[in-house]
Order: sequence, then C-alpha cells, then structure tokens
Amino acid sequence: MLPLSTLPKTHLVNTMATRQDPFPNRISEVNRWRATDELTQFDSEMCLGAADNWNLPESHVAIVRGYLKNGTIRERAYKQFGHAHRYMLSLLKNKEDFTLMTYDELQDTLPEDAFD
Repeated sequence: MLPLSTLPKTHLVNTMATRQDPFPNRISEVNRWRATDELTQFDSEMCLGAADNWNLPESHVAIVRGYLKNGTIRERAYKQFGHAHRYMLSLLKNKEDFTLMTYDELQDTLPEDAFD
C-alpha cells in the first residue's frame, strides 16, 4: 500500500461525513492576532451589541458560561433546561460565577466591577 503523500490529490477523498458546527466561531482568525499587554476599552453599547450577535440555535434552550475559580471559562450548551439548572446549581455551590443565555435574555452573577 502506498503512503498518502505519494498518491495524487485526486485520489484523496474524505470518506468521513462532516456535519456543520452548530456554534461556528472564528478561532483560526483569533489565533492569528498578535497579543499585546494593552487593555481594550469597551462600553455598555459594545457589550449589548455583542449580546445581540450571540445566537442561540433553536434546538437549544440555554448556554451557560461558568467562570471557574482556577481562572478557566467553561461554556456548555443545553437542550434541556433541567440539565442547565443542575450545572448552575453546582456552580453556585462552589461559589463560582456564571453567565446564562436563553432565547430572550442574557444574565450573569458577576459583580458590577468584575471587568474594571
């Protein structure tokens, strides 16, 4: 059997079916950005504009973004609100903050000066 690198490109066929990502993102674009130590200034209008662009698929009832004590952010999408509720309770028991997005609202448990 020949290694794939020796085959002509016409013979390389993707046999696995690919499905569309329900939460498309621009991570490849973000990875090309050059990091700086300068802080980006933002105001409430910019935050509301970002919230308007945060799209919840019809198949899901909520997205919960947890801000864990170790500094990581864990975001989970839920199709059943009971599961989202359980995750939010576990975050509250561990005294961790979270942001909840449903089809009609965006709420969080963060203090008002969290990003100051």
